[in-house]
Amino acid sequence: MNLTERIQASETRVFKTVFPNTTNHYDTLFGGTAMAMMDEVAFMAATRFSRQMMVTVSSDRIDFKKSIPAGTIIELVGRVKQVGNTRPLSGTDRN
Repeated sequence: MNLTERIQASETRVFKTVFPNTTNHYDTLFGGTAMAMMDEVAFMAATRFSRQMMVTVSSDRIDFKKSIPAGTIIELVGRVKQVGNTRPLSGTDRN
């Protein structure tokens, strides 16, 4: 399987329901909960692509443009956008 095929095969789609226990006092999804959901789907896509242990290293920016009310069914889509190499952490690099 070539790189393009691996990227396409790793696309991950997850559906979630916004239940009241995940909402704030405005009855909309907590931003932190939305970020956790996005991180989970990103992890799945990255792991499906690489077949290795993956972690989130950073997130540059997330802009919330619309609120998501309780009772909404949302679809989260994870796609590999870029492939590169980083130096693995040694035992002395970990905190």
